[in-house]
Amino acid sequence: MDSRFLKIIVVDILLFFVCTLLFIFDYKTEPFVIILFAVILNLIYLYLDSIKIRFDMISDKKAIINANIDNFRLIKLYYNDKGNEIIKEVYKIIKKNLSSLGIVKKYSGYYVILEKYNNRNELIGLINRINNETQQLFNCDVFTVSLSFGIQICNDGDFESNENKATIACINAKKEQMSLYSFYNDEETETEIREKRILNGLVKSLKNNDFEVYFQPKFDNKNNKIVGSEALARLKQNGKIVPAKDFIDVAEKYNFTTALDKYVLKEVCKKINELKKENLKFNVISVNVSRNTLCEKSMIEYYESILEKYGINKKDIELEVTERNANGFISPTEKIHELSEKFNVSIDDFGIGNSSLSMLR
Repeated sequence: MDSRFLKIIVVDILLFFVCTLLFIFDYKTEPFVIILFAVILNLIYLYLDSIKIRFDMISDKKAIINANIDNFRLIKLYYNDKGNEIIKEVYKIIKKNLSSLGIVKKYSGYYVILEKYNNRNELIGLINRINNETQQLFNCDVFTVSLSFGIQICNDGDFESNENKATIACINAKKEQMSLYSFYNDEETETEIREKRILNGLVKSLKNNDFEVYFQPKFDNKNNKIVGSEALARLKQNGKIVPAKDFIDVAEKYNFTTALDKYVLKEVCKKINELKKENLKFNVISVNVSRNTLCEKSMIEYYESILEKYGINKKDIELEVTERNANGFISPTEKIHELSEKFNVSIDDFGIGNSSLSMLR
């Protein structure tokens, strides 16, 4: 039974006891007055109790934490039965640290914690303690057992919505390799949703051949003549060219530039093949290679296979490596040197971003 109703019953019993005393001592009190007094007293109590409940909801801070074991599928695959043991032990560690403060819920390899707390520093301290104990418990020779935490500060009682936000924050924590935890942020999520919409639009546009390749002439001022051209991809929608600034950052962030680079290379090879069949003269055509593409392990082999497929001489194409978005495990400098041994290579936008003279050595 709800504690509020128990308190009301206690109040009514006390009121009945007072009325009995009045009756015993022969005080002339009308019954309806007693009943009215009882109703008013109960209403006052309920009103004051509701105020107290609202105050408790505001002052009692809550957060949902989504904790996930990093690389769990690989750990379970590598250690077989030990994976289930790790789940149980991590669950014990979480429950030990949070049993007096909140509710621990085990769910599909995740740990969703409904937590009462005083401030963010307290939450961060709990997270660090849980992660440290987890790492000390398991001394694996290949994998370090660690956790990623997503935290949602609850501003309302919508548990499902808050749980989803904690899951999003946990995914963001995993993306940032050096980050143990991430707090959910509405602005970051809205930005990511907007970027994903742009990315989905780019993927769809590429499938629908909405990208067109334009050839921009390269002019030699010294000799006053055209010495080549640069192949540029332009997105065309509803008969208009979409400015590159509207999507280029998203394309680079989500590695769409690699798919676009390969598309442009194919289109250029087709064009060169057509020009050769018609015995038309042309200068070297430059094709942009993004840093994402450069860091693909099989990049050189792929480019060679496309040139071979269309019967294109490597001398007819120049690869321009752009100086943006340096990602990947392969050293760009080493890859550029390797690439230059098989293709004509130039560096586009040199001096911008992370460019270095060491690339030219």
